[in-house]
Parts: sequence; C-alpha cells; structure tokens
Amino acid sequence: MSAARQTADLTEIMRFDPDEGILDIDQHLDRLMRSAEALGFDFDRHAARNELQAATFGRKRPAIARLLLSPTGAMAIEVRAEE
Repeated sequence: MSAARQTADLTEIMRFDPDEGILDIDQHLDRLMRSAEALGFDFDRHAARNELQAATFGRKRPAIARLLLSPTGAMAIEVRAEE
C-alpha cells in the first residue's frame, strides 16, 4: 500500500429475511474482513455481527442492510425496506 492511507469507507450490502436473518452473513463478513486487512482498516468482525443483528432485530419484512466501515473501524449501519 502507498504511504497515503485509504480514507474512503468500505461498504457491504446484505439482504435480510425476517425468517432467516441476514443472508450469507458469514460470507459478507469474511469479504469485509479480507478487504479491511488488505487496506489496513481496523475491523471487529464480532462487533459487526452484533451491530447487524441489533439493527435488524424485530423486523417483520425483507430489507437491505448496508454496513459502512471507516479506516478507524467505526461502523455505520443503514437498514431499509427491500424494494
């Protein structure tokens, strides 16, 4: 990696099903972890899973979850109805 540290956030978009939870969550988190490691981002996989589960808890309809990961490891999660 160059001397300039990556400043753009990483984004992972996942489908949520009320009966099954976030579909393929392990694959999504594995991909995010590989990208974070390659770019030198801090990433807590366990915390990401917990945050995603909390963000989708109690939802009764399919949705799309979007996780943004900053280089410092800060996460933001947006959940919206699936169109």
